[in-house]
Amino acid sequence: MASPAPIPATPLLAIAILAVLVSATTAGPACSESDRDALLSIRAALSEAHLGVFSTWKGADCCANWYGVSCDPTSGRVADLTLRGEAEDAVMAPDGHPASGVMSGYISDHVCHLDALSSLILADWKQISGPIPSCVATSLPNLRILELPANRLTGEIPPSIGSLSRLIVLNLADNLLSGAIPSSIASLASIKHLDLANNQLTGSIPANIGNLATLSRAVLSRNRLSGPIPPSIGSLTRLADLDLSENRLTGAIPDSLGSSGSGVLTSLHLGGNRISGRIPAKLLGAKGLAIVNLSRNAVEGPIPDAFTGRSYFIVLDLSRNRLTGGVPRSLASAAYVGHLDLSHNRLCGTIPAGPPFDHLAAESFASNSCLCGAPLGKCT
Repeated sequence: MASPAPIPATPLLAIAILAVLVSATTAGPACSESDRDALLSIRAALSEAHLGVFSTWKGADCCANWYGVSCDPTSGRVADLTLRGEAEDAVMAPDGHPASGVMSGYISDHVCHLDALSSLILADWKQISGPIPSCVATSLPNLRILELPANRLTGEIPPSIGSLSRLIVLNLADNLLSGAIPSSIASLASIKHLDLANNQLTGSIPANIGNLATLSRAVLSRNRLSGPIPPSIGSLTRLADLDLSENRLTGAIPDSLGSSGSGVLTSLHLGGNRISGRIPAKLLGAKGLAIVNLSRNAVEGPIPDAFTGRSYFIVLDLSRNRLTGGVPRSLASAAYVGHLDLSHNRLCGTIPAGPPFDHLAAESFASNSCLCGAPLGKCT
């Protein structure tokens, strides 16, 4: 008897085999061995005992479900390393309640072996200490985001930080960094967000900071910076938020600040310095400026009578200076004045009647030389 003919593969089986073959050819490549070794060296330098942040860092493929690690789907190289101590994902908030993580150790210079990195974020871990590896500024040419805030990092900002020509965000706030702001920082051609607040930085603000044409937010507050505010800051036509408060800055407010006419600058914090000279009239008359804090300085002369119908101040704090003259009558023409503080100056004369003065408390005008009228006492 002849042997039975072989049974042909069913269409469904053929489709299944084809799907497996397609999947094998289209799946992204596994991470490179060198990137995996670098990540394990980074992990070895850090310690996090309670949340299990590194519990998924196992297996050969670091591109497959390693927490905080993302890879380029084409090359398989590690592109992003993002570990935040105050995140709201399943690892950091397993019960739906955000945890506040604590991680100690230091940033290993093996991070510089991840030379395809676009983002490096180790934020809000509170106890990561030691210096920022200097190779970060020279070995990561594709870096666009560098965020290391709220740790205990020490030492200086890498002098060659300006080599990171693609960097958009530099956030080193709330650490213990010391030394001067590197002059090379003015070479960050793509930077939009610069935050160095609450460190121990000394020296002056780089004079050529005005070269940062794309800068929209600069926060250098709560340091020990000295010297003048560079006039070149006034040429930053995209700058919306500037905070230089709580430093030791001296000299006058540059006439260029707020005079670009672009209407982009919305908040200006210069309080708690040693600034002297007069308030530029163009500054208070700038379109779009909503928050101004010049308090606790040595600013003198009259308050410019430069307010218009387009003036809209959420906060205008000129308290604790050496201002003289009267309260500008043009302030009554402003579209809005929320919080106004002119206290502890040397102002004199009658407070104008009507809005916005009729909703302000006496504290807004207290401790001046001879101001009178509502909400203070009657003029005699």
